[in-house]
Amino acid sequence: MREATPLWTFQGSSSPSALSISLDGKFAGVGHKGGLILLNQNGRPVWNNNKIRRVKDISVSTKTGKMSIASSQKVVYLVKRTGESLWHRELQSSAVSTSISSNGDVIAVGTSLGRLVVYDGRGKIRWEAHLSNSDFPVNTVNVSSDGQFIIAGTDYSHLYLYDRKGEILWAKETSSEIIQTCISSNGDYIGYLTSDRTFYFCVKSSRILWEKTFDRQPVWIDMTQTADFVTIGESSSKVTLFTKEGKKVWGFRPRQSPKGVMASGGGFVFLGGKGGVFKYSLEPYLKRLLIHAQKRIEKASSENLDTTTAKKYFNLAQSSFKSGNHLDFLVSIQQARRSAREARIIESEMTPNERRIERNEMEKAASEVSMDDSGEDELMSKLVQLAEMRESGILSEEEFVTAKSKLLRL
Repeated sequence: MREATPLWTFQGSSSPSALSISLDGKFAGVGHKGGLILLNQNGRPVWNNNKIRRVKDISVSTKTGKMSIASSQKVVYLVKRTGESLWHRELQSSAVSTSISSNGDVIAVGTSLGRLVVYDGRGKIRWEAHLSNSDFPVNTVNVSSDGQFIIAGTDYSHLYLYDRKGEILWAKETSSEIIQTCISSNGDYIGYLTSDRTFYFCVKSSRILWEKTFDRQPVWIDMTQTADFVTIGESSSKVTLFTKEGKKVWGFRPRQSPKGVMASGGGFVFLGGKGGVFKYSLEPYLKRLLIHAQKRIEKASSENLDTTTAKKYFNLAQSSFKSGNHLDFLVSIQQARRSAREARIIESEMTPNERRIERNEMEKAASEVSMDDSGEDELMSKLVQLAEMRESGILSEEEFVTAKSKLLRL
C-alpha cells in the first residue's frame, strides 16, 4: 500500500477532538478542547470560535453549510458557516455525538447518559428517546442526508434505526459496543463499526450484506452519499476503500491520524492527529472507476451492443470529474456502468428482402472486379460469407461495411 502525500497540512495549537468536511471538500470544521476552527479548501483558517469549547463531535450540512456541534459541556450548538451561532440548547448530560441533515432541519444529538434528542432547524425538540433504558453513552448518531432516517449506536452494544417522526423501525443487539455508524443519503445502506474489530454493511431492514473483521481495531469509518464505497481507517496509519459488495479496491498510508472523515461526495478524506490536520485526495481511485467504465463500454461496443446511453453517462462523468463535482461523478459513472452491462444487441433496420437485394448487388459487384479467375472465385466466396455473417447478426452494420470495403480494394 502506497504512502500518500496530503494536499495540505494544518498545524493547530492542540490535537483535534472532532472533524467534519463539506460534501465537496471545500471547507472543514475542526473541533478541539479550546474551540472550533473553520478551514477553507487550502487548509487556511477562516475563523476561530473560542466560545464553543470541549467539542466532541461536528456535523456539516451538505446544502446550507451549517454545523451542529456537540460539546461535553452539556450543550449542542447550531453554527452558520460564517461562524455565527444560531442557537444553543442545554442538555442533562454531555453531548457525545451529533449529525445534521442536508437542509439543516433535522439535528440529532446523542448524550453520555443514553438519550437521543432530535431538534428541528430552529432548535425546537422534535422528539427524544432513552435508548436501551440505560445510561450508557450514545457513541454515534447519523442522520441520512434527506433527513428521513436516524441511526444511533450505544456503548451498551445496541443499534437503533428511527424514522424522521421518531418511530423506531428496528433495534438490534450487537456483538460489542458500537464505535461509529454511517448511512447513505436515502438510508438504504448502513455501516457500523464495533469494538471487536468488525465492520458491518447492511441494508435499511438491518440485513447484513457483508462484514469484515480486522487484525487490529479500526479507528473510523465513513460512506459516500451514494454508498458506492466505504472508507475505513484500519489504523491511524492505514486507510482502505471497500465497495458496497465488500471488495477491497484501494487504499493508502497517511500520516498518523486516529481521527478521520470522508467528504460525502467521495473526493477527499480529512484526517487529524497529534501531527495536525491533513486533507487527502481520493481522485486516484475515482480515475480507476473512469478507466474501468471506459473499458466496459468498449467491450460492449465490440460485441455489437448498443452503448449510446452508456457513452452519454460516461461523458457526463468525465465532465463532473474535471470540474471536481465528485458526487455527480459517482452518480454518472454508476449509470454508465449499469447501461453498458444492460446494453442490448443492435438490431439491423433492414428487412430480409432488403438484405437479399444487397447480397445480390454484392455478388454482381464482385463479378465485375478485374482479376484472374481464381482470385475472382475467392473474392466471391468471401463476399458471400460476409453477407451471411451480416444476416445472422455476427457482424454489425459498421463491421460489415468496413470488411466489404477492404475486400473490394484488394
